[in-house]
Amino acid sequence: MTTTELASIQNVIIDDILLDGLDLADLGYEKDQISGATPLFDETNGLGLDSLAALEVAVAVQQKFGFKIETLDRAFFETNCVTVDTLARYVAGRLS
Repeated sequence: MTTTELASIQNVIIDDILLDGLDLADLGYEKDQISGATPLFDETNGLGLDSLAALEVAVAVQQKFGFKIETLDRAFFETNCVTVDTLARYVAGRLS
């Protein structure tokens, strides 16, 4: 997976899933405030997503990228959804 492809996946996650899908734009977040290094669940330094939002992100990822995540458990989220980048790398690995 090239850097350009990974950046493209990050953009879909940020624009389509986080800002539009979770309505974070309506909560005052702007695209330039979210990067690959942005933590998804950290309330102090990140987006502070809760467990319901985590499930919404997982469902949206499956729909946008066309694959099924077999196990949506705590280990999945702690490993693959720490930051926008870890989620993008997970998606890239599933697509390759």
